[in-house]
Amino acid sequence: MQQDQELLQALHADLAELTALHAPSGAEQPVIARLRELFTPLADEVSVDHMGNLTAVRAGVAGAPHIVVSAHADEIGAMVANIEPDGFLRLFPLGGVQPRLLEGRAVWVAGHPGVIGARSGHLTSQAEQRQGVAITDLYVDLGVDSAAEVEALGVQIGDPVVVISELRSLSGSRVAGKGIDNRASCVILLHLLRRLQGRALPCRLTALVAVQEEVGLRGAKVAYERLHPDLAIVIDTFPAAGTPDTRNTSYAARIGRGALITPATASGEHGFLVPRAARQVMIEAAQRASAPYQLAVISGHGSVTDAAAAHLVAGGIATLEVKIPRRYSHSPVELVDLRDLAAVLAIVEELVLHPPTKEQLAFVDE
Repeated sequence: MQQDQELLQALHADLAELTALHAPSGAEQPVIARLRELFTPLADEVSVDHMGNLTAVRAGVAGAPHIVVSAHADEIGAMVANIEPDGFLRLFPLGGVQPRLLEGRAVWVAGHPGVIGARSGHLTSQAEQRQGVAITDLYVDLGVDSAAEVEALGVQIGDPVVVISELRSLSGSRVAGKGIDNRASCVILLHLLRRLQGRALPCRLTALVAVQEEVGLRGAKVAYERLHPDLAIVIDTFPAAGTPDTRNTSYAARIGRGALITPATASGEHGFLVPRAARQVMIEAAQRASAPYQLAVISGHGSVTDAAAAHLVAGGIATLEVKIPRRYSHSPVELVDLRDLAAVLAIVEELVLHPPTKEQLAFVDE
């Protein structure tokens, strides 16, 4: 029990550090730089490609299978789209931004504090108060009065904008804040490398931190095409239900009930249908690791992870995805239970230490 509590505390500390970094899609440098620093003593080789994808490699014995375990670095956010003459900034969204959640929020703009304006209720008609806003309606106030003052701050068109929302501890092992999607999975990669340090591996292991997931799985497409592993294991957060506004849905995923294994995510061009054999491999790994897990299929649009890219590139890579259930997706108050992170970590470690064979992953029984 003491060991479990120490793990939760360590997961919390690392998650707080990584979510405090501001790194929307295309501007992941702070996260990539910090993880490169943390990964270096834990791996045989660490590198960053031209897009920003970070890889940390643990060498394996000759002929051993190559396994890539990945998470993405970027968070949703925005960039400066225009600077108006009176110093206000207009925004271009990066990823699945919800404009209705941004009014009146404190933001970080390329190192400078600002706020997203919210018109006073005294100056807004009742009809307008009942309407939503579009990203084009929003603007950032840096506390200046002219474009020249914005220029003097060094802020330029194209600079990143991120909501400020530090990680907060809630009751028990639950925490909330921005960027949990997907810094939580980056934390799992870090802990995986720490736990495997000095241990002989039955595989060649690459820890991959991909960029630009929130804007089209772009980093993963490039990295997996180049790495071409025998097996991809993708870690990401995923929507959970169990709140008053989801009671009328049949979606069963809940926080606090362990790792999430989903047979299918989204649909159409960017979806991922998990083969039955792959699903069984993940279930058996969870059982061997005595890690809690849950099965759930989301209805409607759902959500897509880098697994949707990995299983299609390089002629098709055998792909598993293990997910952390989270509430309030793509909001400044994403909420997770640290026990679920611990469960995902245990399952991924088990998969790396006891990799599934080609026969176990075969589409039909040979």
